[in-house]
Amino acid sequence: MNNVLLYFALKHDGDFEKIYNDIKAKVPVDENEFIKLKRGLKTKYVTILDNNYPTVLKQIACPPFVLFYEGNIRLAKDLEVGDAFIYSAFNDKRYLSTVEPSADRGKFCFDYIIASESHDNFFKLREHVMDKKVPLKDYSKNTKNKQQER
Repeated sequence: MNNVLLYFALKHDGDFEKIYNDIKAKVPVDENEFIKLKRGLKTKYVTILDNNYPTVLKQIACPPFVLFYEGNIRLAKDLEVGDAFIYSAFNDKRYLSTVEPSADRGKFCFDYIIASESHDNFFKLREHVMDKKVPLKDYSKNTKNKQQER
């Protein structure tokens, strides 16, 4: 089922209603299209069915079926209502972001999570955050050639 959610999330750029309607109508997954879409996947992701999906998002109406993310997914996993995090819209797509002070190799930095329901929008959001030159913990070595955390 995770692959079905991923397929429709990539196909519909995270649009909740389109994904929901396709699942409800039992629209079949086009295997060839899924392979092409998955080849273009450039970040980790978590589905609403995964254990490490942010619990706080399961409490809202129309939670994203898939979150494409970078950073420490465990920061988002244990968020509760009232915690310091951002859940808003960027380019008309919902996203989740939070940071915590941290030390990385003896340097002050922020442990962080940036996540978006849209794969394409994720990279626009990431670029926006990186342009701020905030000292973020380096997760680049953890994203290459590794499967998403489950």
